[in-house]
Amino acid sequence: MSVTWHLDDDALDSYVAGSAPPALAASVEAHVLACAGCRERLVPAVALPRLDRIWDDVVERIDAPVPRPVERLLLRLGVRDDTARLLAATPSLRAAWFLSVFAVLGLALLSAHATDRGVVVFLALAPLLPVAGVAMSYSPLTDPVHELATAAPYSSLRLLVVRSAAVLTATVLLAGAAAMLLPGASWLAVAWLLPALALTAGTLALSTWFEPLHSALGLATLWLAVTAPAFAPNSDPLLVVRSGAQLACLAVLVVALGTVAVRRDAFSLSMGRSV
Repeated sequence: MSVTWHLDDDALDSYVAGSAPPALAASVEAHVLACAGCRERLVPAVALPRLDRIWDDVVERIDAPVPRPVERLLLRLGVRDDTARLLAATPSLRAAWFLSVFAVLGLALLSAHATDRGVVVFLALAPLLPVAGVAMSYSPLTDPVHELATAAPYSSLRLLVVRSAAVLTATVLLAGAAAMLLPGASWLAVAWLLPALALTAGTLALSTWFEPLHSALGLATLWLAVTAPAFAPNSDPLLVVRSGAQLACLAVLVVALGTVAVRRDAFSLSMGRSV
């Protein structure tokens, strides 16, 4: 298109209206770059609100954050945008955390196959993995968006429970898959699950008084102290997962969930938020 001629009114009107065919639109744009006269005709013909909408759309697309793989997966599963964003920022759902979980489970499995009492290592460590994940999911020391999360228009209980549920699900699936490789009786593959749920619920319950990280550290220390006798040479290596221990874990789970329900408003205070 040469600058020795100018756009006719029909071409200009169709371009302004956005109805011009792609070839014509490209020709118009190439022409107005070199033709000052047609540019002067084009500027007043284009409505400013339309230009503003186009510009705002461009800015929004450029500035919009690119969803991470975890966030995209959650969105495909039907999770709300805001909830998916908070979950995707959870430290316990990052690659480094999963690599750590794989390493711990791998070492525990090697120990279980190496010695007669090695299964105790797995049964002692597997229930602590979701507890560690929950502690990391809402701690200012490990959460890079902790300030944003605490300022979000959600209750602290919802934030912690949603993140804890995601961490618990991911960790339990990994630990459950590893437990299938344990030597010995088949019931050992699920024997660690109730202690894991009890410890996780206990962490949530104690978080109504203390920070989640401190609550998790306290319960982890207590659990390791309880499982320590199983390492003794003449003791029962499966003592911590026998029926009596399972019933005790069930009782702890029920009490912990009841505490969370009763003290749900206390989460905001224990985490530094106003109720």
